[in-house]
Amino acid sequence: MARIAFLSDHGAKVEGPPANWRPRALTIKEKLEIVVRQGGREPGGARLLPLEGLAFDHVPALQRRRWCAETGDTIPASCSLDHIQALNNPTHAEKTAKSDIPEIAKTKRLEERRSGDSKPKRKWPTRKFPSRKDARKVPW
Repeated sequence: MARIAFLSDHGAKVEGPPANWRPRALTIKEKLEIVVRQGGREPGGARLLPLEGLAFDHVPALQRRRWCAETGDTIPASCSLDHIQALNNPTHAEKTAKSDIPEIAKTKRLEERRSGDSKPKRKWPTRKFPSRKDARKVPW
């Protein structure tokens, strides 16, 4: 079953990638090409620090892209070098926490509503309130 995704422009609903789909891994040549194209800097201007770790971020996130059943890939393609940027690990973690994680959670919630597989609501636990007779029996 395809997932529901939201485009950044006006929140239009589109069919996103399937739940179990993963993009192919980037090759070392592709990673180097991305870093060289960026001039060794993040989009914000900070210097890339390869010894501390780099992360390659998809822009827009894969869950927000349209799904093409004919090619079996997203639109734009998941490994399109024009839609991937190199970031330092702390910057990537901050970006992911601010924008990508809430979007992914929203997609999962909408997916559950659409499929009807949501969990039933739990009843609040009940307990008997003490009567006046029971209140008089309290030893304190």
